[in-house]
Amino acid sequence: MMDQNHLHLLIDEEIYIIGKDAESTEEKVETSPGENLAVAEPEEEQSPPEEVKRGHIEETPTIPETPIEPEKEKVIPVAIFHESSSESEIELLKKIIEACKLTPDQYEVFANGFNKEVKFQKALVFVAKAKTFYTSIPYQGSQILCSKPLNEIASNQQEKVKLWGALKEYL
Repeated sequence: MMDQNHLHLLIDEEIYIIGKDAESTEEKVETSPGENLAVAEPEEEQSPPEEVKRGHIEETPTIPETPIEPEKEKVIPVAIFHESSSESEIELLKKIIEACKLTPDQYEVFANGFNKEVKFQKALVFVAKAKTFYTSIPYQGSQILCSKPLNEIASNQQEKVKLWGALKEYL
């Protein structure tokens, strides 16, 4: 513990004694050779802050706990998966979406092929190989419609007709 003689090593400001226990109004405390630190009681008695006048609160107020619900995974109404990077194929995809009259909040497009981690109600997947094309198949509580890749659909009118007929029933 530090005694009063070494207090000057920690405090380099004027010290005022406040309260009724002060022995005198001004005392000198020796700080270091050649330097004195005055300790004095202020001339006017300070009134306690507004918070103290109101009274002391015995208990600390508590914040009621709210149960934390786990975040629900976002389920996309229609997920569209493709692997195309050509401008003409992307434009074709935009036309297909527009023809289906899907609003931006009803679908989401994924350009890196099928992703198992995406949660969806229905999915349109453009792939080269599938069990069946243009027929809805169940997948983990949702449905998938597989179509030939966009580059094949762009160049083949019959594939466009098959896709359009399947999309009318599917969506």
